[in-house]
Amino acid sequence: MATTTPSPLEGIKVLDFTAFEAGTVCTETLAWLGAEVWKVERPVKGEAGRYSIAHPDMDTVGFTILNMNKESITCNFKKPEGLELMKELVAKADVMVENMGPGAIERAGLGYDVCREINPRIIYTQIKGFDMGGKGRDYPAFNPIAAAMGGLAAVNGPAGGPPMQCGVNVADNASGMIAAMTVLAAILQRDKTGEGQRLEIDMQDIVIGLGRSNWEPYYNTGKPPRRVGSGMPMEDVDPCNLFPCKPFGPNDYVHIYCSRHPGSKNFDDLCRIIGHEELLDDPDMATPHERFLHRDKLYPLIEEWTSRYTKQEAMDILCKQGNIPAGAVLDVEDITNDDRFVETGTMVEQDYYGKKVRYPGFTPKMDGYKVDYRPSPALGGSNEHVYHDVLGVDDDKLAQLKKNGII
Repeated sequence: MATTTPSPLEGIKVLDFTAFEAGTVCTETLAWLGAEVWKVERPVKGEAGRYSIAHPDMDTVGFTILNMNKESITCNFKKPEGLELMKELVAKADVMVENMGPGAIERAGLGYDVCREINPRIIYTQIKGFDMGGKGRDYPAFNPIAAAMGGLAAVNGPAGGPPMQCGVNVADNASGMIAAMTVLAAILQRDKTGEGQRLEIDMQDIVIGLGRSNWEPYYNTGKPPRRVGSGMPMEDVDPCNLFPCKPFGPNDYVHIYCSRHPGSKNFDDLCRIIGHEELLDDPDMATPHERFLHRDKLYPLIEEWTSRYTKQEAMDILCKQGNIPAGAVLDVEDITNDDRFVETGTMVEQDYYGKKVRYPGFTPKMDGYKVDYRPSPALGGSNEHVYHDVLGVDDDKLAQLKKNGII
């Protein structure tokens, strides 16, 4: 639904040199908030994320998810004419975002010093794997590398097993969203100072920050946190785990967690609901830690109860009858097919080559603004608007630039 009020970033222009995920999440978030985002792509080929070997004539689902509400322009800025076009757009832009490989944007002639000289108000945003002043500044990085280097893999995985990566691209997505947040802060600061600045978002650093709660067990024990599977990382307490539900498919589980804090009645209520109130008089069940030590006695009783219900039914009973923290394990199919997520705006419907699909959208809720979602752009679909309307390039020059492979 289109909004009748001005968008938060109305009038803000973003020059977008991003690809794949971390950078595209940042610029898509800015686009959802109303910024005019000029996504720069290679002539003919476009961003590498557009294409797959299986369907070379179609944009990938991944590309369409990550590039909604943007405008696509093509430019070979490795050629002098193309570089000059980009410099002209730098002069018009409020924000520039790039997540190229180490040193690539500088070698292309669009480093911060160059862009600041052209436009002192530019908010020049770089998303990299590692600190650009550190020893890893020249190392390539994708999501799993940053996750490993940021401490995520070290705490993820089954107890006693090897480190394990996460099934969600946490490093990419969190870096992109925090980059967007930092851009917004820089815009506010520019309103006060009149000056732009360079922003550096390092994926390793972002993952380190996301894991801040892991420092509690580290300082309590003097050792890095152990892997605990679905257990509580900060402390050995129970119940805190996944329990099977019917019809016993690969994701038919409910996570049950009884608070470890004194005064909580979660475990008392759980025992009542599953029909085993005798556990309340069992010294092996007296504390969350005792229950952890004797979970081989506790878990079968909980599993026997959860196995009578679907994951949704088990969650509803526990939450409604006992206010017990419980969550069904929802997979992508569950979420996609739940109309409630479309009604709340968590998921948005888009057209994908003639069929309706649902993608995650802008999840924060704002009373004064609702995103007017637009599909991902066709390659070079905004060349005329940006080059002709914004830069004033005439039709003959545009035709020559296309003939020469610049756009």
